[in-house]
Amino acid sequence: MPRREAAAKRYAQAILAIAENDGTLDRWATDLATLHALTAEPTVGDFLTSSKIEESRKHEVIEQGMAGADPKAISLAKLLVRKNRIGIVDQIAESFGELLNVERGIAIGRVTTAVPMTDEGRSSVIEAIRRSTGATEVQLEEIVDRNVLGGAVIQIGDHIVDGSVRSRLSGLRRTIAGSLS
Repeated sequence: MPRREAAAKRYAQAILAIAENDGTLDRWATDLATLHALTAEPTVGDFLTSSKIEESRKHEVIEQGMAGADPKAISLAKLLVRKNRIGIVDQIAESFGELLNVERGIAIGRVTTAVPMTDEGRSSVIEAIRRSTGATEVQLEEIVDRNVLGGAVIQIGDHIVDGSVRSRLSGLRRTIAGSLS
């Protein structure tokens, strides 16, 4: 995944502030998903990012594609077209979703293990994520990857805790190589 632009997070923060003020958090989540789906359609995305198309025609497409959306969301889409930022809608929607989860006390975690986790292991990871984030709810995505060898790699947002055997062996190799030099 390409690195997220700082502008996407700033837009998402501004949207969150507006949505909190208006009491429209869920509406904004839906409207951003609609805008993201619209721009993800290759023909529409190319049309909206083309420098050869007049802005007024792009606005017409946005109004048609977002019919029924909150006028503020449509205005945002038009602003993004005007500022040549429509290409970061996916990042804005993702950032908004993350901020909304934080607002609601939800932590999203991904755990990668060599074998499927037991119920006890899953509960332990969920509790550790809950303690470290202060979240009231944890949604856990479990991935089985035989390359991990053992242990687990846990990711929460941009934070990664690598407790895998593979990582420990790699560290041990570096230590031994360093002491032989």
